[in-house]
Amino acid sequence: MKTKLFTLITILVFSTSGYSQISWYSQNSGTNRELTDVCFVDDNNGWISGWTETMLHTTDGGQTWTSQTVPPNNAYYSVFFTDSQNGWASGYAGKIIHTTDGGQNWSSQSPPTNYDLYDLYFINADTGWAAGGDFASFPSGIDDRIILNTTNGGNTWTIQHGEAYKQPLKSIYFIDQNSGYATGPGGVIMHTTDGGINWAEQQVLSSFSFNDVFFSDPNTGFVVGDYLGLPHHSVIYKTTDGGSNWIETQLGTDEIIDGIYFTDEMNGWAAGNNYGSGNIGVVYHTTDGGENWIVQSTPAIDALFSIYFTDANHGWATGHLGTVIATESPVPVEITSFTATADGNDVRLNWQTATETNNKGFEIERKGREWKTIGYLAGHGSTTQERHYSYNDKNIEAGNYSYRLIQIDLNGTQTESEIVSVTVKNPAEYVLNQNYPNPFNPTTNISYSIPKDGQVKLTIYNALGEKVKTLADGYKNAGRYNIEFNANNLSSGIYYYRIESGTFVKIRKMILLR
Repeated sequence: MKTKLFTLITILVFSTSGYSQISWYSQNSGTNRELTDVCFVDDNNGWISGWTETMLHTTDGGQTWTSQTVPPNNAYYSVFFTDSQNGWASGYAGKIIHTTDGGQNWSSQSPPTNYDLYDLYFINADTGWAAGGDFASFPSGIDDRIILNTTNGGNTWTIQHGEAYKQPLKSIYFIDQNSGYATGPGGVIMHTTDGGINWAEQQVLSSFSFNDVFFSDPNTGFVVGDYLGLPHHSVIYKTTDGGSNWIETQLGTDEIIDGIYFTDEMNGWAAGNNYGSGNIGVVYHTTDGGENWIVQSTPAIDALFSIYFTDANHGWATGHLGTVIATESPVPVEITSFTATADGNDVRLNWQTATETNNKGFEIERKGREWKTIGYLAGHGSTTQERHYSYNDKNIEAGNYSYRLIQIDLNGTQTESEIVSVTVKNPAEYVLNQNYPNPFNPTTNISYSIPKDGQVKLTIYNALGEKVKTLADGYKNAGRYNIEFNANNLSSGIYYYRIESGTFVKIRKMILLR
């Protein structure tokens, strides 16, 4: 979440031959107003705030956007929802509005300021912050900075921090109820460790304007903006120690980066504009935690102000003149079903794919006490045909088990499937099955079941009653067993196999034909 000064300047377009494999497309916002911020609570439900009392809502991932009625005569710079019902927006001249029904109704709150509030952040439906200030307005001609806090959903707001002769803050972000960061023009990065009671400036780089801040974990964070000197360029600063030290990454020449968002510690996006060639929107992407950034191709012909992702595959960016772009990355392998079925002491896994893209194959994992790789099946590369897969996990003890698939792309990317569970039960009674095949030459399989732990003896006899082979003689756990009998040193004829376990005794006949 962030806001910006909304001053569109002109610049060179940065270009590169490297593009990440992600596809952005335009969505119809239904307006040509400035769209300043975007927030989603899941892949379908999202809101966009903007100038001239603009508030847009979608329930289908942005395929359609509808206008919501908000208090008039105001520009809303920031919007934030903690869930599908509770949301806030802040804007011009200290305006904060609130909804408890997903935006069907919005009501005004009464913060103790008439300064512009450029950004909002809530950690739950009760506790949140707003940041902003005043840019040397008439008649005072001085800058002012302000941070507000609420602990009751905005019913009351209090001033936590205020400074004169300090430029306003443009972005605010909290990791938890204690640790938070705020940034703004003049290269300011502020940090609190007590929920905003005290704020300290971690680093001041006066020649930078920092428009947004985001932390992927308590230690790893990013601020984005641009260097105001010559040569002008966009920047991303990264910290791995909670802000004690920041490392700069320079991006395109003559750019402004206004928004940043990470879905995990590795995958992040930054959005802004190339001012100079029609304020063309620009999006950068990293897959290595911000060490390297690659510009992505987008249809945005106007500046982008805000960016938001619900996961690594679903994201939106908004900007100048009603611009909304979205991405829905194709899933490399679409698994449509995955089942596990117990059959005695075996578990049969079946799964089906609707489409596959660059699919190297599947690792099969089983969890008893911990996850363990038990097998691998090759995939079908890229195909739009349905594919069926089957794997048998044989001779496992009774118990509760979970299974999952690790789908591996040709480039090594791994994706976990959903987890399926199954219970393998001990047999209910003693059983000695007929050998298979029968007749046989020279090998056959003999299977048996025992319902409780105990001694088991399985012996082969010829037609004269002479013992020719002992296949098992020892303590066995309850379960189902299969033994291969090789009769390559025996002559053709009738043979018998006999099992003893506790009081259970059973004899069956088999025929060896050469």
